[in-house]
Order: sequence, then C-alpha cells, then structure tokens
Amino acid sequence: MQTDQIRAAWVTGDRIGALRIAARFFDRSVDTSVFKRGSDAYNNPRFYRQLGKDPEQIVRDALDVLGKRFNLY
Repeated sequence: MQTDQIRAAWVTGDRIGALRIAARFFDRSVDTSVFKRGSDAYNNPRFYRQLGKDPEQIVRDALDVLGKRFNLY
C-alpha cells in the first residue's frame, strides 16, 4: 500500500522518495496537488525559478503537508 511505502521512506530519511510516492496519487485533492507540485519543483528547479518561484520553498511546503497528512512528525 502506498501509505506504508510513504511511511517507510520517511522513517529511513528518504523524504523526497516519500514525496514522489505521494505525488502519484490519482485523487484530485489539494494535498495531492501540493505533492505533485513539490515533486515537480524538486525535479525541475530551474523552471520554477524562471517562473519567479522558490523551488526549495515549494518542496519544503509539500514535505510539511505530507508530514501532517500522514502524521509523520
């Protein structure tokens, strides 16, 4: 199950890996959009900088939402 994979990745310190798993959710929730955007910002930081966005902050925000959604803190 994806939630177990997310928890396992988070516990081992692979937070980006956990974010990648969450970004593959198929629902259309706000949280999933944040996960997808965070994963995309991690993979394409130059593009986000060109848009005037801070990719590191987008990733941090996505990880924060992920941690709260799955009670990982």
